Amino acid sequence: MKHAQINFLVAFSLIASIGLHAQSEIPELDRFLLKKMEKSGRIGMQAAYISNGELAWVGSYGVKTFQTNDRVNDSTLFMTASISKPVTALALMKLYDQGKLKLDDDINKYLPFDVRNPYFPEEIISIRMLLSHVSSFRDNWNMLELGYTIDQGGDSPMSLEDFLKSYLLEGGEYYNPEKNFYPVAPGKQEKYSNVGFDLIGYLVERISGRPFNEYMAEEVFRPLNMQNTYWFLAEIPHDNIATPHNMPYKETDFKGTQILTHFGYPGYPSGQLRTTVSDYAQYLKMMVNAGKVEGKPFISKQTIDEFLRVQYPEADKWQALSWNYNEFESFIYNLIMPRVPSHTGLDPGMSTVVSFDPETRTGVLVFSNSPTTTFRTEKIIYLDMLKKLFKEAEKSTQK
Repeated sequence: MKHAQINFLVAFSLIASIGLHAQSEIPELDRFLLKKMEKSGRIGMQAAYISNGELAWVGSYGVKTFQTNDRVNDSTLFMTASISKPVTALALMKLYDQGKLKLDDDINKYLPFDVRNPYFPEEIISIRMLLSHVSSFRDNWNMLELGYTIDQGGDSPMSLEDFLKSYLLEGGEYYNPEKNFYPVAPGKQEKYSNVGFDLIGYLVERISGRPFNEYMAEEVFRPLNMQNTYWFLAEIPHDNIATPHNMPYKETDFKGTQILTHFGYPGYPSGQLRTTVSDYAQYLKMMVNAGKVEGKPFISKQTIDEFLRVQYPEADKWQALSWNYNEFESFIYNLIMPRVPSHTGLDPGMSTVVSFDPETRTGVLVFSNSPTTTFRTEKIIYLDMLKKLFKEAEKSTQK
């Protein structure tokens, strides 16, 4: 599984004291998910599946905040962590579809400052490299953690542009050539990069001429009917938001369940999306319906095909543009489950997973306000829950 390796992320506690409430129309599936939810220590959760290219089922479980009766419902927002990346990638792919960029363009063609790997200053870094995690940018968590607003809560006061300049440019507060870049030429090795996807968001700003969050709201969320999706806490017009929770783990010294603030960070395009499984499913519907929304083209089928094509097979034979066909990095897993485009997300107090099959036009999603950092919880959510949801989606397809 690829995700942010933040050393204050912790997980797993058996929480029999939580009232696990269900809201869906399939009692047998409810019972299965509630049992797995309790075993994996989830506080609150949403799940959904797509069948025949349509959102067919949504379930909401548990509570938004530990030791309250404030139940999760189908409109509750979850911070989605790294599954934000395919959404950010979609913005750039829409601009590509409109002919406003080429994937092999040097990113410096669109930036107001030059970015190069200091180990390979003559090598260009292309848009395609960013989208495929072969840019050679390294996530320096000693610096990135400083941007998290967990202590005070709220959105980061630092702008995306200022953050990127600080991290990528010599002389910047966060700049460290050894820790911010790999000694590997761009395009040669897959090295998962949050900063690379933050730069994708900034490229959308530069190419579109609009702030990234505004472009997304107007050109992506609105046409996809994602009406309850936001990048910043300040944008959300209600308080129906799942609270993030950390739980004791062998590397922590606290006991009990830790309720966190609603937080943010300056590099928000890589992980700060807050949405529901119902809204995120609108994106998946477009992907499995060849780029169409309600029968009308949003982006072309050719762009969808490029989106899902493995780009640098010598660097990573499973990595497409933001999506990966080996997200769970397990030979045994791929004997049990289909090898399909997937992504996981993990941030303090939360975890998410999304997986879809363009051939069968099915997809599944699970959002939780509790993290997954143990093998047991990962197995329950990424294998047991997803397998069950795909099975239900396939059954629904046959009706």
